[in-house]
Amino acid sequence: MDDVVRSARLASAAVASSLLAPVPAGDAAALTEQHCVFDHCGLLLFPRTLDEGLRGLQQLGLAPSPVVPSTVVRRRLAERHGLDPADCDVRITRLRLGLPNGRRHAAVEVFLFPRDSRAYAPQVEEAEVVNGFEQHTAFVVARPSTGLLTRLVASWRIEAGLLTEGGGHNPHEGGPDGSTVMYFVREHDHPGLRRRFELHCPGDLTAFIAGLPEQTAAVRHAYAAWHPVDPVLAAPPARSV
Repeated sequence: MDDVVRSARLASAAVASSLLAPVPAGDAAALTEQHCVFDHCGLLLFPRTLDEGLRGLQQLGLAPSPVVPSTVVRRRLAERHGLDPADCDVRITRLRLGLPNGRRHAAVEVFLFPRDSRAYAPQVEEAEVVNGFEQHTAFVVARPSTGLLTRLVASWRIEAGLLTEGGGHNPHEGGPDGSTVMYFVREHDHPGLRRRFELHCPGDLTAFIAGLPEQTAAVRHAYAAWHPVDPVLAAPPARSV
């Protein structure tokens, strides 16, 4: 948690394209600067119960927001570990931080998967902690369009070495139309401090996600390269649509 809070504070004061580093001057840097704003850093935690997890965050002075149900991460967990999604009780809270520029922003997103959930198992927690499958740095795209997202995703792939890793729509976040997230994982041949990224967009863009190229083998290789000792734990999530 300390590392993620520190990372979010640093990201909030950084040039948006620098969070993708290393990335050359080009479309990826320009489009990120023009259309993307840092939104949050995310992680998955496994408290004993949901209430205890929220109390723990409050005791750290992090003031968690009211929780909402997760749909995308819940599905990803179920696919990754062969679980019943109905048994994966995953909730989302945001932590509002005081930032270096004096403003307050919900700059940390926490997924809470309590150990009293029917689907919880120690091996699930172990794999998630080792690999950080849900840790990410997120940008929000306030005015997404098919053309803009197509150019942005292509430039991230070609110039920043980011592989598409699925995503989905959550009707519980982002207003009456919900919000859509798209995930990206850094190719091992393009090393950088931040390994996973999210594009967070208002509305339901599942049709766009369905058209993204499947890069399952490349994503699997990227995770396995991070943790070569145990490639079984490094198996990536199935592509979400």
